[in-house]
Amino acid sequence: MAVRKRSRGAAEVTSGPIDDIFAALASRPDVVSFAVGSPDPALLPSELVATLAQTVVDRYGSAVLQYGMTQGFAPLLEEARNLLRNRDIRCTLDRLHISTGGSGALHNVCLALLDPRDVVLVETPTYGPAVKEFRSHGAAVVPVPSDEFGLVPEALAEALSRHDAAFVYLLPTFQNPTGRTMPADRRAEIAEIVVRHGTLVVEDDVYTDLRYRGVAQPALSSFAPDNSVYITSLSKTLAPAIRVGITVMPPDLLRTVLALKQGIDMQTSTYCQAIAAEFLGSSAGIAHLAQLVDAYAAKLDALSVALERHFPPGFRWVEPEGGMFMWIEGPPDFDADGLLARALRQGVAFLPGSAFYADDVAEHRNTMRLSFANVPRDDIDRGIAALAIVCGETA
Repeated sequence: MAVRKRSRGAAEVTSGPIDDIFAALASRPDVVSFAVGSPDPALLPSELVATLAQTVVDRYGSAVLQYGMTQGFAPLLEEARNLLRNRDIRCTLDRLHISTGGSGALHNVCLALLDPRDVVLVETPTYGPAVKEFRSHGAAVVPVPSDEFGLVPEALAEALSRHDAAFVYLLPTFQNPTGRTMPADRRAEIAEIVVRHGTLVVEDDVYTDLRYRGVAQPALSSFAPDNSVYITSLSKTLAPAIRVGITVMPPDLLRTVLALKQGIDMQTSTYCQAIAAEFLGSSAGIAHLAQLVDAYAAKLDALSVALERHFPPGFRWVEPEGGMFMWIEGPPDFDADGLLARALRQGVAFLPGSAFYADDVAEHRNTMRLSFANVPRDDIDRGIAALAIVCGETA
């Protein structure tokens, strides 16, 4: 029987190019895919996870398989505080929460904060699945102009003067999709504007440990802790399937989030949280992260060399300091959306940049996002050479 009714929020969300290309890639293992923004499966630490899993069973016994506290597993909460301290975030336990991945944290925050027709301000461009999340709650998503350093402070101040926004959502470090990083002085300025307007900033910071060069920046939330929600996760550094996110927020908001979470999934898996705690507290975890950074840095170097070698004139990009993504801008009349089917026939995939804009995507069809983390290093040059041929035919 066909479903007769959907919620108003569900009606606002439809399948997009990200969903469509993933479906296409499922039947094309031969394709060199720069589309998938996920860790390299060859670098997922299966042996380490198996060892950690045995350790937690030996240490906690059957208790690690039982229901636990909604806020989080106590040993992981303590390890999370150590992790956050290294990012200039000093938080008490009444601000800290373990979520089911970073996306679970964002969902919980949206449930607590958003009513239909509320406004969420976002960067231009921004993380596409987050826009879907906001719209599923009936929110109006309003893009705010950005430059190579992220959200433009004057544009944010103007937007907050025009809109009574529920919150501002941004990724200041190794942003998805552009790879850009906001410098510390810009973060401080954005924080001051948010505080002055009495609103909230939701900082999505899941890539920050994947830094290959440059100097680490303090979390934006460290400049305005009472007006911030800080979200990070272990999906990019340990494993996505562990589904462990770490969130810091004001205590009154956390109380609401925890009450809602009890009706969603009750708690994040105690077993997975225990594995995450062992990972964060171990020398093996530190060694694994160093291995990841070295491997992904080498892939980024290979991508940069291949782009310089193969791509036609008129395309530009800036090498990020870390993360998983390279953002490409073509000539004004270049149409990345129209190029995708032809690229797949040539054995290469990417994501059109239009998938990352909350406004009229027709104005942004000359951009594309390349994700290098999931691509075998030996395939990068071949994939970029194929993509360059197709781009050259249409530029």
